[in-house]
Amino acid sequence: MVKWKEQLIIHAPIDQVWTLFQDEYIQRIMPKVESHELLEGKNDAAGAKHAQVYTEGKQQQRYIVDTLAYVDEPARKYRETTFEMGQMFKVRYAFSLEKETEKTTRFIYEGHNKGISVTAKMMLLAGSKKAARNTVLNFMNRVKEQAEREI
Repeated sequence: MVKWKEQLIIHAPIDQVWTLFQDEYIQRIMPKVESHELLEGKNDAAGAKHAQVYTEGKQQQRYIVDTLAYVDEPARKYRETTFEMGQMFKVRYAFSLEKETEKTTRFIYEGHNKGISVTAKMMLLAGSKKAARNTVLNFMNRVKEQAEREI
């Protein structure tokens, strides 16, 4: 299993950052997501299920993303989701936003990627921890860059 938990400060109000995690803006922070379609429940709520199409290189994958938790309070925002990728990996991740000041937000990104099959477990063991961390940090920096721009 690969686990991560990273955080950084974004120089933007919490509501401005949170907008990027709403369904209609998801492609701004996840540009490889081709589509994000509600199947069940309400958008931006716990219990929602979305069909998501994701392109990596020439390969396109479709999976169902389940929203496990969703909190939208003035000083704290939280979204936790899970999905299975190619019947090989179970991925869970959570985005937390905490209001630091009126103009700054703490962004915490944590999760894990767990192998379902023996092959997948071996792939995770053989993978580079540095590359996995860089993927997480690149995502976080994309969120920071997008949030610090006007929406």
